[in-house]
Amino acid sequence: MAYFMHLPSLLRLELRQICYFVLLAEADNNFSEAAKRLGIQQPPFSQRIQALERSLSTHTAEVRLLNRSRQPIELTAAGQAFLEEVQLALVHLDRAVCQAQRASQGQLGRLTIGIHNSVANTVFPEVLKRFQQRFPDVELELREVTVPEEISLLKTHQLDVVFHRTETPYEGDADLSWRPVAQESFLLVLPGHHPLAPMPQIPLRALKDEALILPSLDILPFYKQVITLCQAAGFEPKVVNTIRATGIVTLLSLAAAGVGIAVLPSHVQVLGRQGVVYRAIEGASLVRHITAVWRQKDSSIVLEKFLSILQEVMDSPSPRPI
Repeated sequence: MAYFMHLPSLLRLELRQICYFVLLAEADNNFSEAAKRLGIQQPPFSQRIQALERSLSTHTAEVRLLNRSRQPIELTAAGQAFLEEVQLALVHLDRAVCQAQRASQGQLGRLTIGIHNSVANTVFPEVLKRFQQRFPDVELELREVTVPEEISLLKTHQLDVVFHRTETPYEGDADLSWRPVAQESFLLVLPGHHPLAPMPQIPLRALKDEALILPSLDILPFYKQVITLCQAAGFEPKVVNTIRATGIVTLLSLAAAGVGIAVLPSHVQVLGRQGVVYRAIEGASLVRHITAVWRQKDSSIVLEKFLSILQEVMDSPSPRPI
């Protein structure tokens, strides 16, 4: 049988009266003892119980919760039925109060985060660990996103915060707030047997006759800077145009196979790929900024707590590989 709330009729009830009734039952229906536990006189306590009975009654049926003609006083059938249900209701009400308080403190909720290799291999594991330790009941959804998706998914509310990869932090969008997270440097990845491998640093001009492995520029336009730097060094790079991959592991494997020299972010070294060596680029600065970006008008307490922990990790004295 389905039950439906009749809110207008429930408005006649007072929560305090219901709590008094439950306390009376817990005191074995002893009015004096129940009033004593509450620290009030018995007459006003009895009046509250009577008022509750009047609120439960209708124009066709009087509701009596207690049989006062018996000693000791007993619950009527209506009183027993009411007690069993309101005890359950009060448990749910107490839980609702607790959950509301926890949610207001950011201890409950959901957060969808856009991530990628650059943060997954650097700052994010520590942020995630601390956040889950302090807010274990917050549901986190982690979505790996490409550069073209990052801001569009954020603006369409499919992400709550995203770690955005951009050449320089931007300030022109009034709808977004952002916070610098890291500056990511890049290096060259060569097969271990490559003739240039013994050099601790490799100048760009040494790449003049080398095949370069770059990810798809349509997906990662940042890598156009590599081409610009090579042109500034006086040559047109020989980019392997048959490669459309963007995954770090795939690009590492291509370098290990001798397909060419890859240009990858320095965090790639944490993967420990065998068969390759990592070398700095001599005389050229290739840097990409990583920023945490979120909607400026987002009032989520969970987001606020996440950003606080992110800042805490960024301020940590322990070094973070970037």
